[in-house]
Amino acid sequence: MMKAFQVESEEAPAKATEKVSEEFKTLTLDAALQVKAHPEKVSWGGEDAGFSVGRTFGVFDGVSGAEKEKGKKLYSRSLAESMKKSTGKAGLSVKEITEKMTVAKELADDVATGASTAVVASVGEDNVLRALNLGDSVCLVLRDGAVAARTREIVHYFDCPYQLGDDSPDRPRDGTSLQAEIFGGDVIVAGSDGVFDNLSDADVCEIVSSFGPRTRSSAIAKKIVERSRTVSLDPQAVTPYSTVARGKSGYSAYRNGTGGKVDDISCIVVKAS
Repeated sequence: MMKAFQVESEEAPAKATEKVSEEFKTLTLDAALQVKAHPEKVSWGGEDAGFSVGRTFGVFDGVSGAEKEKGKKLYSRSLAESMKKSTGKAGLSVKEITEKMTVAKELADDVATGASTAVVASVGEDNVLRALNLGDSVCLVLRDGAVAARTREIVHYFDCPYQLGDDSPDRPRDGTSLQAEIFGGDVIVAGSDGVFDNLSDADVCEIVSSFGPRTRSSAIAKKIVERSRTVSLDPQAVTPYSTVARGKSGYSAYRNGTGGKVDDISCIVVKAS
């Protein structure tokens, strides 16, 4: 009996050590934004915008078909600037993102022109990604070379995404939300349709997987944007956009199911470690 008691007491420190090794740790984030204007809009920077502050980031895709008043700030840029100013270093809940986006929209209605889609996400100190998506931009969570989580696009009909604007009935509360746990080694990619009209999720996974674990997020974001632009200019490329546009009235350029879609391109890459 005495021997059994001694063995049990000797195992106790080992269990304590094991418990310490499993102690929760908030992940460190490395985020980078890349924006590339439509070739015909380079002189004034295009209509896409984005921001990254602390543990929160977002992409705003200016709607090219929206009416714009000369001399006013673009709606997408107003949203990005407002979110950058109002967002602190701490992670945000979907409710907090929605509230901040509502305030940003109200300001943009007064001072800006045009319209914009939006995807805003935040990785909390609990290592959970929370995202709000209004429109056809996308936020992906990539893990071990595959998609672990994805926001859902929301559109009224083809080529008419939900959007924020003074003349639009859509509101931040109408967006779709995503919640996903994040682990060390995960890569988060948020991009406008300039990325995801030209690259499939598998294409983005391939690009991210081609880099080593020590590669900075800025290099990955730059590569995704460059590949998106290259594909957008290729009339023979089979793209997510050309596949859907094929056979639709008014889209004769895509009648064969091929062709990239030239657009402004914005992308944020976040690496978790």
